[in-house]
Amino acid sequence: MARAATTGCSVTYAVPSQWQGGFTANVTVTNLGDPVSSWTLTWSFASGQQVTQAWNATASQSGSQVTARNATYNGSLATGATASFGFNGSWSSSNPAPTSFALNGTTCTGAPSTTTTTTSSGSTTSSPTSTSPTSTSPTSTTSVPPSDNPNWGKSLPPADARTSMAYDIVASSSGSGYTPRANECSREIHARYWTYGPDGKVYPTWHPPRDASGCAFGHEHGDDPRTSDLFSTAKWAPFGYTSEVMMSANPGGAHRHEDHVGHKVLAVNNSNVKQGDDGTSFFPPSGTTIAVCDILLKFHQGTHSPDAFTNNAHELIYYNRCSHNDNGQISEARFTALIPNGRPGGFGATDCPGPFNNKFTNVGAAVPADSPSDTRSLGRLITDASCVQAIREGKTHFEVITGTEVPFDTNDLHEFWFSNVSVTTSQLTFNIQPLFYVLNPSRYYDASKPNRLARQVDLCYDGIRGDYCNTVRQITQQTGERVAWDDPRSPFKGTLREFRPGGFTVRNTGPATVYTDVYGRNASTTPFTGSIQQHFSGNHAAVQMFVRGATRDYAANSADRIHAPN
Repeated sequence: MARAATTGCSVTYAVPSQWQGGFTANVTVTNLGDPVSSWTLTWSFASGQQVTQAWNATASQSGSQVTARNATYNGSLATGATASFGFNGSWSSSNPAPTSFALNGTTCTGAPSTTTTTTSSGSTTSSPTSTSPTSTSPTSTTSVPPSDNPNWGKSLPPADARTSMAYDIVASSSGSGYTPRANECSREIHARYWTYGPDGKVYPTWHPPRDASGCAFGHEHGDDPRTSDLFSTAKWAPFGYTSEVMMSANPGGAHRHEDHVGHKVLAVNNSNVKQGDDGTSFFPPSGTTIAVCDILLKFHQGTHSPDAFTNNAHELIYYNRCSHNDNGQISEARFTALIPNGRPGGFGATDCPGPFNNKFTNVGAAVPADSPSDTRSLGRLITDASCVQAIREGKTHFEVITGTEVPFDTNDLHEFWFSNVSVTTSQLTFNIQPLFYVLNPSRYYDASKPNRLARQVDLCYDGIRGDYCNTVRQITQQTGERVAWDDPRSPFKGTLREFRPGGFTVRNTGPATVYTDVYGRNASTTPFTGSIQQHFSGNHAAVQMFVRGATRDYAANSADRIHAPN
């Protein structure tokens, strides 16, 4: 029996962000032919470009030929329907756009065409229908999105579940979010640690350094959120939710998806807030406790890659509930946003070679390009080569813990990430001033190095002073091996952290539910495209509150085999 089939497609290819040696591309394919239940898009690069990471599709490359296949949730394309995906790539000499694309083998000319095929008289055909929204849809497939994963750590998501790009990066065979080393947990075991986000999609979430089977993941995500008194409300944090909202609301625009290992959790119960504490002293003041707070937060803080040299917007999922001692009133905030840490495009100076100053090192363009600027806090303070030089020269600084002048050493190759975030309406005043401090990051800034990135551990073989390097040199003396930057034996891996939720104010006389954009701006009492639902309650009289948080060493157990990148 003869059957006429209509085929055809059009493709939009855009490069919203490009830097030396790398770029981000967004691709939208429109099916102009008969409905299809799955799709494969192919093209060739003319100048040696390489796809390094893809989302909302699975991408592979052989020579110049690239093949992108649909994800589980966006394979069905009705006539006129579109699917969007993106990828990061590398280039050397130039980066021209591809000139030709093919959908399921049909060259995309922007117009449909009709072909005739013959089938046996006994066969029947039917056109597939799309039951799942495309990846750019902010709407769930159900009226009430699922909100919990009772099989956390035990099994993969349901086959028909919609997955986020953050999850695809971790779980897919071509994803770069988790690549196990020999004797580490498999990608499939890692993919069992997931949760549903507010949009009903599947996201990666917290997992322990080791699986119950005993294998290690090589990285950690901070505190176990189940230890928090707020966990019954907060549940598992969906890592990467804000980036997904940004991508869904603006699929053709620039956005960034943060590396999986940088997501860190802090859980503190019954933290005493002291009267007069403004956070400027290393030690809290003695005296009256004015409030007791429970804090559960997740912040993305990578201390191993060059990204933070330019990118200042990072995901914060923040839950804080404080009981005021004077009248028992509860102040509570549940806030999720990409928060700015200082100005985009660069970073500030730490106290090495000190003191803190207004120096700003401008490195390059931030991603996303519209990243907001925070000028009220000190922002990101990252160690650079001037600190290394100060250590070499034997310069000293005042140590607040001992109250004496001491020489700079490898303990001073650290980082501070400050922020100052507010949400305000005529009825709401919300402000937080968190600080995330890392004592042992694995990289520092050196403009003379490739990607301007240098490794602390390498300094240990050049005679630099400090206990960390003494440990490294001792390993080499005992084994004859040089310790690499991503060796589990290296002490420089971003695991020794001091998290201070910091200043906290919430006064709200209006609705507790408020909606903002992904940057925590444009507050509204009604949802809008690309909005995130927030919660602010309590109207205690204005009082200075500084929440201390905690200091943790997340590599205290050597059996966890944690190593950079972490």
